[in-house]
Amino acid sequence: MGKQRSLLRSLTTGFAGRKHCCKGNKRHVILKGNRILVIKIERNSFHYCLDCALKFIATARKDLTALETELQATP
Repeated sequence: MGKQRSLLRSLTTGFAGRKHCCKGNKRHVILKGNRILVIKIERNSFHYCLDCALKFIATARKDLTALETELQATP
């Protein structure tokens, strides 16, 4: 049996190395040393502030729960 794949393999957390804007909301400023969510898509890395990251995770959790419910309801 092969290795189980993950939908979350491109997500990591880290600390900002410099001051910059959040990818989710340009009005959110990420300061050096702040905790961030890093999403890697191909060769690009997108940084999200803590507020946007928590909203992103809540939305993903809701979508995954709906998908799981739909799969379990299939005869």
